[in-house]
Amino acid sequence: MDRQARLRVNLTEREYEIEGSEAFVERLAERLEAVMAELEAASADPAAPAASTEARPGERERERDGLGPFGEFIHHLPGAATEVDKMLAAGFYVQRQSHDDAFATGDASRKLSEHGVRLGNPSQCVKQSLLAKRLFMVQRGRYRISQTGRAHLRQLMGAVIPA
Repeated sequence: MDRQARLRVNLTEREYEIEGSEAFVERLAERLEAVMAELEAASADPAAPAASTEARPGERERERDGLGPFGEFIHHLPGAATEVDKMLAAGFYVQRQSHDDAFATGDASRKLSEHGVRLGNPSQCVKQSLLAKRLFMVQRGRYRISQTGRAHLRQLMGAVIPA
């Protein structure tokens, strides 16, 4: 009976783990070493295609904004943040990503839902922010964060919110 072996590769947390007979793991290890040598040679070769260094469209927008991914952005909210505050932060993020510098309640709510943040009544959160003058209506169903809203977010989240 063959002895069991295990190979673990991290490659900056993409983490591959191979388990099987010793002969099987050795064959795959040789292949992985060959592939990694090719990758190393390609990264050292300046004539190699620069496709891997190009930012993807979403990454370019995030770099332009300086906000980073939404999950990291929303994580800057304090634990005691209200649903209204969460909706305001999500609206700010979505607004910065939009072409018309505005956001819709549904877009901001969807962004929060994608990250496991459920709001009781997103429309009511927007109405409360409207009453507090933290945002204003640009057109029916589209809103923009006001200077008061930015100041409130800056107070909650710190330097993540640009001046």
